This record gives sequence, structure tokens and C-alpha cells, in this order.
Amino acid sequence: MKKKIAIFITVIVISSLIAGCFGQKTDTGPVNLTMYGLDDSDVMEPIIQKYQEKYSAVRIKYKKFADPVAFEDLLVNEIAEGEGPDIFYLHNTWLPRHIKKIVPLQSETLIPEKFTEIFANVSKQDFVQPDPKDGAQKIYALPLYVDTLALYYNKKDFEQKFPERGKPAGNWQVFQNEASQLRQQASDTNVLEHGAIAMGRSDNIRLTADILYNLFLQGGVSFYDDAFKKVSLSGSASKYFDYFLSFADSKNKNFSWNFELAPPSVNSLGEVEAFLSGKVSSILAYSDLYPRLETELKNVKTKAGGTISLSDIGVMPVPQFAENEADYKVFANYYGLAVSRNSKNPTVAWDFIKFLTTSPQNAGSYHTKTKRPAALRDLVEAQKKEPVTEVFISQLGYAGSFRIFSDSKFANALKEAVTAANQGLSSQEALNQAVDRMNEVLKTEAPEGLYPKPKIKKK
Repeated sequence: MKKKIAIFITVIVISSLIAGCFGQKTDTGPVNLTMYGLDDSDVMEPIIQKYQEKYSAVRIKYKKFADPVAFEDLLVNEIAEGEGPDIFYLHNTWLPRHIKKIVPLQSETLIPEKFTEIFANVSKQDFVQPDPKDGAQKIYALPLYVDTLALYYNKKDFEQKFPERGKPAGNWQVFQNEASQLRQQASDTNVLEHGAIAMGRSDNIRLTADILYNLFLQGGVSFYDDAFKKVSLSGSASKYFDYFLSFADSKNKNFSWNFELAPPSVNSLGEVEAFLSGKVSSILAYSDLYPRLETELKNVKTKAGGTISLSDIGVMPVPQFAENEADYKVFANYYGLAVSRNSKNPTVAWDFIKFLTTSPQNAGSYHTKTKRPAALRDLVEAQKKEPVTEVFISQLGYAGSFRIFSDSKFANALKEAVTAANQGLSSQEALNQAVDRMNEVLKTEAPEGLYPKPKIKKK
């Protein structure tokens, strides 16, 4: 009897110690978590190690994936089968599609009403959403960072053509009016040899969909109907679709880009390669390009022969349509961390996520390794002083996004619309076809819309 009592007391003590570590009750004994992500192991392992040193009962195994599309498909399949990771990277556009696969955060301090006191506004829009079960606003992910589109440009080109600025115009209307001054065409054949910006096509521009989302966002386009049941792309969507297409139209004054400047191939970098080889004066890209520039320049030099200099590459905020700074918008693209509904230790999993994302030291460690702009407000002031990062941080306050139900399927619909328009279909018809394709996805996968009303059980 005394032996049984002693064992019982030991279990109680261990339970109390582990529960004390996390502030909430959890299972006794060792806790093993699996984490799926898209960053290299050397980014996550130091933070994981620090957490394990603090909580010796926890072991976290990190597995890195390379392809975001394949990664999402794998998550869907594994979680559907009752398997998969405890913690996983969640893209900021994925939540409406995967909300039922996630355990929301339960916390007395980090609550939806306090979210934007800690993180950038856009991350609340993306990660705090109504629970399908009861309609209550809940936190489904915490952001690792918030990235935005910016304009990479060749300093020499703009210094030569526009010495009064030495850089691109910050307004799209001015930019398009000046595009012809950067365009170079062969005198005998009129073949395009150099353009102002990589826009207008989808076969040799990797970020076609993101650029279109950015233009739609800046133009105040409504992506869905009021009930979030159908894609509408209402209002002036066609205007901004046409603006994008104009840069690949040889008859338009904006003409800056075509197939020949970056012929698609298996190993092609698309617009990045054209920019680095000096064929186009500017491209739209995210912050992750900058740390890779030196390596990419070497790759392009080996392949193409000549490149621009690293010191001639500048980065500036994305141009705007709005004149008033209060109306500025930029498309955000980033990942957060979420907990799977299949996790046997969701409390501990969420505790690690908070450990990583809400601590200036740990979130700062992530930034140091990746150079991605932080979502944590406590780090913003310091990152304003960092070259290049400060450009992306400067856009944080007006970053926005759309609730893209299926990132890959919606992007493919828009890419095909661009190709169809390039091949002669009217831009409105092409855009309508894209809307129809996206609505077919919703009809099949979300027949009740992105935010179905909770079903009230009859008593």
C-alpha cells in the first residue's frame, strides 16, 4: 500500500513540474514534438535547442521541406490520415482552407484583442479568424515574419536616365510614362533588347500572381463578394489587369518585357536572371532575394557571361497608385506557425511557438539567420536601421493581403489568364475565365464559403 502511495505521489510531483513549465496542464513524462518547416535546419535548431535546455522534458524534431506547394499537399494528406507534425508552417493565405486542421491558441494573455499590440496588423487579418464551430474570433497561427513586395532596380540605369532622382519613380503613373526612356530596341529589327520592368507575362515571371494581387490591393479591388462565397474581382480589377499586361504589349508605350528577354527553361530564374544580366532595369521581388544576390550573380555570370554589379542593385518600396501616403498598400507574403489538430501535446506545441515568435531574442535570432523582416513590433525600431531590411520594414504599416483560398490553384488561374490575354483573348474575357476557375475551386472545396456560419444544434 505504501509503495502504491509513493508511486502516486511521484506521478503527481512530475505532473506538477511539467505543468509548471508551461503554465497549463499537460501529459506526464517526455514530450516529443515534430515540426515541419521551410527554413534550413540551422535556422530553427538553435532556437529549438534553447527551448529544450529550458524544458528538458521536451524534444522537438525539425524537418525541412523545399517546395511550398508539395509541402502543403503533404500536410493536407498526412493530417487527413491522422498523422503529420505537431507544429507546421502556415502561409498567410492558407488559413480559410485549413482552419479545421488547426488547434487554436488558448491563452489568457495573448488574446485576439491584444494581437496587434504584439504583431503587425496584417498578421491579425490573416491569422485571427472566426472558429467554424462557434463563430468566436480565435488565434490560429503566430507570424514568423512579414514580407512584402519591393522594387529591385539597377542604379546605373536610373541614374543615367533620371539623374534628378537616381532611382525609379515611386508612383506607377509616373513609372509607366518613363518606361519608354529605358526601353532599348534594335534599330534594324525593332527587337526588344532592354526594358524598364519585368511585367506583363506569366511564362517567364515567377511572381506573376503576387504582382497582380499587389495591383488589385493597391487599386482597392474587392476579391470576393460580401459573403466570401464567390470570387468577384469586382470594380476596377480589369483596369489593373490591363496595366500589368501593358508592359508586355509591343504596341503600348509601356512595352518593357517579352518572351525573348527571359526564355523559360528548367533552370531559368526568369525575371531575376534577366535583371541580373542587365536586360531589364527593375523587378518586383521579396526580401529573400537580397541575401541570395551574390550567389545568383555568380550563377548568371556562368550561364549568360555578363552581369550587373552587386553594388549597382538598389531596393526601394513598391510604387503606388495613390498620391496620399495614408492610402498606400503593398501585398504581404509570409509564414506563421500553427498547431495540428492531431497533436497529442497542443499546449506544449503552442508554448514553443510563443517562445519563438513573441520573444525579441528568439525572433531576433530568426531574423539574423534569414534576414526576413520581423512581424514582432519590439524588433521594428532596430530593423529600421538595417540596410535593405529597412525598406521592407517601412512597408509594414500598410501591408495587406487577400484571403486566397487555394494559393496554387488561384495563382495558376491568373497565370493562365495572362497567357490567354498575351495570345489575343480580350483581357476581360481572360480575367473572367480566371474568376470562373477560382469559383469552381470554391464550389468544390468550400461550397458554404470561406466563413460558413456555425451550425446550431437543435435541443
